[in-house]
Amino acid sequence: MKRKINYILNQYWEFLLFSVLLTILVLSCGDHIFFWDTVQLGARHATFYYENGLSLEFLPNQIDSGHIPSFGYLLALCWTIFGKSLLVSHFFVLPFAIGIAWQAHRFLSNFISKKNLIWAMLLLLLDTTFLSQVSLVSPDIPLLFFFLLGLNSIYSNKRLSVALAFSFLFLVSMRGMILTVPLFLFDVYLNSNFSFKKLKISILGLLKLGIPYLPAAFIFIGFSWFHYNQKGWIGYHEDSPWAIFFQRVGVYGAIKNTAVFGWRLLDFGRVFIWMIGLASLVWIWKNKFKFSVKAKQLSVLFILIISFLSIPAIIYFDLKGHRYFMPIYFSVTILVSYLILEIVDNNRFKKITVSLGLIGLITGSLWVYPSHIAQGWDSTLGHLPYYQLRENMIKFMDEAGIDKSKVGFDFPGGYEQRFLDLSGETWFFPEVNIDNQNYILYSNVVNEFSDEELINLQNNWEIIHEEKSMTVEFILYQKVQ
Repeated sequence: MKRKINYILNQYWEFLLFSVLLTILVLSCGDHIFFWDTVQLGARHATFYYENGLSLEFLPNQIDSGHIPSFGYLLALCWTIFGKSLLVSHFFVLPFAIGIAWQAHRFLSNFISKKNLIWAMLLLLLDTTFLSQVSLVSPDIPLLFFFLLGLNSIYSNKRLSVALAFSFLFLVSMRGMILTVPLFLFDVYLNSNFSFKKLKISILGLLKLGIPYLPAAFIFIGFSWFHYNQKGWIGYHEDSPWAIFFQRVGVYGAIKNTAVFGWRLLDFGRVFIWMIGLASLVWIWKNKFKFSVKAKQLSVLFILIISFLSIPAIIYFDLKGHRYFMPIYFSVTILVSYLILEIVDNNRFKKITVSLGLIGLITGSLWVYPSHIAQGWDSTLGHLPYYQLRENMIKFMDEAGIDKSKVGFDFPGGYEQRFLDLSGETWFFPEVNIDNQNYILYSNVVNEFSDEELINLQNNWEIIHEEKSMTVEFILYQKVQ
């Protein structure tokens, strides 16, 4: 028994280490209220099903995001079994987070030697967007888990596991459906007689390879058919609060979106990962090393993932959230880790670049932009002080006798309190109306303030209370009479 335990610890200690760290992170955030899009995709969806006895029905149009609402339904099921609380909600995500560490360990082990595995795991799992999503009750954590499960299933050519992974990807979100396309093409590249040189593939072999994807297709067709028959729309409708996000942009808009998309890839310390990759390619070129079969496989995977996930980000008005691109962050980091750790044989160069990469990722949580620049606060651990500062500000308002229902405050803080802390309280901060309100609550976490409103607040309003940390600030303004 002792020998078996020692073997497990020796072989899988990297996975066990990250399992413990992720558990500590979730535990430390167990009392955090729902934040950002998790209010809509988690709390509001789950509350509907919880209050309706887990009945299998479509969501009301005002909260129907077009996804198959399996995440919210399963969260409601957890509330029914274990009790409706913030801690239960956060623990609902933990198995998927640990599963990501396990699937990452499995996949990296195909490419990275045992001595270098911990460094690849660190480069991959210290991404602040990933860690921030783990700290939330986020459907993007299950999505990332099933993405990696699908990737491992394809690489090991386990067809039943492929069917399972892609069925769940379809159940999580529409982005899970989009991911199916590049992963299927990667499957074709790895597990068929496809050749880039001949550009030839057996039709019969392609059909056989596609059989495990049929359950996912049936899930999509079945849900869409029933949804359309009952509601008359698929994905979104004209009166949907999210309809504007799906509007097509013109050439200028596409150029602007491309620039923002590039920014997302470099943001929060990830620029160091790209710098390591570039430095590795320069070293490989100078030393006339040839790409190995594994390097080509990871390159194809990265090209496919970034190509397909970039399309909606570029052609639609606003589908550019940092969390949407976690599969890109993971695929590029896996490729870069292989290049620097397994191909580059200059130890000094390797140590310097990997150290810079890790430092860059860790400090990425401290990246805060000026107040006039919108920031993806759900995608950085820099948002963590938000919860305590918000609580402190609410306590001040209560003690000062300020009616919170008359204090202007925007997303992500304008929901009914019952959707944030599951308390049952129905009060909420109304949307900011700077002309008709006497109190405005400003926070740099809120991206809704226009430049004109910020200037107006700074010049014409009185600060009556502040709560600040290294990354997050709250300021309560009162209109000067």
